[in-house]
Amino acid sequence: MARPPFPAGWSAIPCSLKNLTLANTLPVGQSFLWHRHDLPATSSSQPSEEFSRAVNDPPRVVCLRQSPTHLYYTAVYPTSHGAEQDKERGVTKAWLEDYFYLKAQPNLEKLYEEWRVRDPDLFGKVEVSDRAVGVRVLRQDPWECLIAFITSTNNHIPRITSLLHRFSQAFSPPLLSLDDPDGSGQTTYHLFPQPSAIPPKSETLLRNMGFGYRAPFIESSLQTLQEEMQGNVEQGLLNLRREEEVDSVREKLVALKGVGRKVADCVMLMCMDKQFLSDKWGPMGGWCQAVMFAADLPSKGKVAKTEAPRDPIKGVSVKRKVETTVSVSALKRTRSETRKVTKMVEEVKLE
Repeated sequence: MARPPFPAGWSAIPCSLKNLTLANTLPVGQSFLWHRHDLPATSSSQPSEEFSRAVNDPPRVVCLRQSPTHLYYTAVYPTSHGAEQDKERGVTKAWLEDYFYLKAQPNLEKLYEEWRVRDPDLFGKVEVSDRAVGVRVLRQDPWECLIAFITSTNNHIPRITSLLHRFSQAFSPPLLSLDDPDGSGQTTYHLFPQPSAIPPKSETLLRNMGFGYRAPFIESSLQTLQEEMQGNVEQGLLNLRREEEVDSVREKLVALKGVGRKVADCVMLMCMDKQFLSDKWGPMGGWCQAVMFAADLPSKGKVAKTEAPRDPIKGVSVKRKVETTVSVSALKRTRSETRKVTKMVEEVKLE
């Protein structure tokens, strides 16, 4: 399957790089299921790369490109009828405005100015970095975000990315395959699996995928959520988003096995609309911390990953390389513990 022709088949939102830079927002340890593809070089005014991933409600693949003045997007559906309805109803545009907080925080430069005034020595130095330009906190799906940050404990971005792709391929069927824009092959996209798709006894499967000691954390957390939320985990987590009391939400999250204060705060910031550090950085202090974390990362790059087969339950062993959005250097996920590690992504073969 091919993408619509660019730019004729794509839509555009006026957006400067200072207000959103995809390369500084998507590969920096917030969301781990975006694929990145280089585009043929044309001119500095044209997009040089594409980010794409599968999203739900309705199921589709969202593709993003960016020029200095516009954010371009298109949605590819399994059927042409879905794409037509998407444009008519503005489904993907509304999703992007919510995901990137484009309506809730339309002027990122104004936030940067406020942070610079609050601490010119610290934020002023951070802001000089190209990696700090246009960084936005993402408003993610709470279920996916929770599993991602349980996986992130004592881990680094390339490996988290690889594990979550394996997780999606293992428990979610292929949605569709798209020809890569550079002509190098095809990428098959999987939605992040619903909680009901994960077997009740999943620890062994997850260990075989490479989750290690995090495997029982995921199994236990899912069981706890299903019991407390009467089987409707996704809706239950969305209900936590609506709770106003930060301490109450944090208490419920840290009650899950494998979720400490740091993981809980990341989840609350990146999918539950909760803010922190307001005494230092104002009402958007958590966002400011995310900008400083992104500025600590090295230049963007690509790593080819070995990902999970579709059916690990039957013990099938298949290796497939997929290009994903990660940093070239392997880094610790937590900013306070950021450091280089000597081992790159470890390939794990299912037995």
